[in-house]
Amino acid sequence: MIAQLRRSLGARILLLAVVNLVLLAGIGLAASGVRVPRSLSEIVMQSAELRLQEVARRIALDLEGTTPEDAGAILERYANEYRTRFMLVRNDGTRIAGAELEIPHDVRLALSGPPRGPEDREFRFAPPSGPPHGRSGPPVGPPDARTGLRMPQTPAHLIPTRTGPRFWVVLRLPIRFAGTADITPGSLLVIPYGFFTDPLLFPMRAVLWVLFALSVTVLCWWPVLRSITKSLSRIEHATNEIAQGRFDTKIGVSRSDEIGRLSSSIEQMAGRLGVMVSGQKRFLGDTAHELRSPIGRMQIALELLERKVGDGERAYVGDLKEDVEELRTLTDELLQYARAELRERGKVLEAVPLLPLVERVIVKDGQGATITSAIDARIVVNADPGLLERALSNVVRNAAAYAGAAGPIHINATEDRGQVVVSIADQGPGVAPESLQQLFEPFYREDAARTRKTGGVGLGLAIVRSAVEACGGSVSCHLREPHGLEVRIVLVSAR
Repeated sequence: MIAQLRRSLGARILLLAVVNLVLLAGIGLAASGVRVPRSLSEIVMQSAELRLQEVARRIALDLEGTTPEDAGAILERYANEYRTRFMLVRNDGTRIAGAELEIPHDVRLALSGPPRGPEDREFRFAPPSGPPHGRSGPPVGPPDARTGLRMPQTPAHLIPTRTGPRFWVVLRLPIRFAGTADITPGSLLVIPYGFFTDPLLFPMRAVLWVLFALSVTVLCWWPVLRSITKSLSRIEHATNEIAQGRFDTKIGVSRSDEIGRLSSSIEQMAGRLGVMVSGQKRFLGDTAHELRSPIGRMQIALELLERKVGDGERAYVGDLKEDVEELRTLTDELLQYARAELRERGKVLEAVPLLPLVERVIVKDGQGATITSAIDARIVVNADPGLLERALSNVVRNAAAYAGAAGPIHINATEDRGQVVVSIADQGPGVAPESLQQLFEPFYREDAARTRKTGGVGLGLAIVRSAVEACGGSVSCHLREPHGLEVRIVLVSAR
């Protein structure tokens, strides 16, 4: 999945748009004077600072009008409202009300001691019973208009712990209950159930705004990205078709921009290539056809000459006959190759029962090799009977010639999802792995295993590919374990 996204141009552009949105938001915050956070806790506390201070102010005002015995009920009400836990403590760590939890050592130090690290430089804690000699306490805000209570202006402090609840938030809170004028220096502890699910630390409103910004980004960019990627996918498909020799492929992209002009250029290029390749193949076929007559006359002349020469010259005439026979074979294969290449793909196809055709090929081209077949008599394929028989004959003849002595040759056929896969597998020496992609190229021979004397002219498998593609199918070669070669022909089922 990740690899596909990395290869997707649309995903990369959309990711760039999101990154650009984040950078713009960061620049806007920096321009407005917001301090750049140095850690995740600072990011969270900057976002939650005002909410936490407001909740602490409301709790302090509610405590002003109640007794110490009712403080627990007030904290429980706020805990239900914000779906989190609150604890009211003195700055020496003594619990007054709220959640009954063991206060970790790090939190106790934060309640009574100075800042613990570089990230706490801006935080100043009040000592348990007031400022020490010669030092001022934490800065305080203006008195409340109704109660005259002054709230300390120290920021909320996030403390991670290793045991119990993972995170604790400490807020300085002056505690004064009803009926007394004494103010107890204390703190409000916020203990979230989950770091990212606590509504005070991560309010749903902020999450919704982020999702809204991302949705707007996607809605703005998606139509453009969809249009570009869809056009590029069509171009990619069309170029693959052209690479397979289907030069009449149409891209079907109607655009006036660079992509539209590119698709038009590709269609024009494909059309010109089709004309050139078709002309070359037609020239090749016409030439091979015209050569058959003089080669035939040469063979007749050599037969007559062999009868008239003496024993000493008959060996030379025999060598000449072999050369002419090789030339005739080359001419015939060139003619067959040209005819298969020039045959219009997708036309003149009919339903062909596969089993009788394979049995006929085995009898004709088995060459004494042991060949077994496992083909359902009900399998019928869409194909040109002559071309399909030619393709199977060439594959079976090659397997019998180069691997017939190494063991039986197996011919199988399976039908699945409208396709028929014909497999011809031998147990011979196979070919080098780097040669697999070139076996179907014209005039290619795998020199290590098939010399010119035994390997023909290198057109047999090229004819196979052309014939199978003319039948609307495809062909490929695969190495077998521990040795051997398998040719797979994929055809369209006629059932």
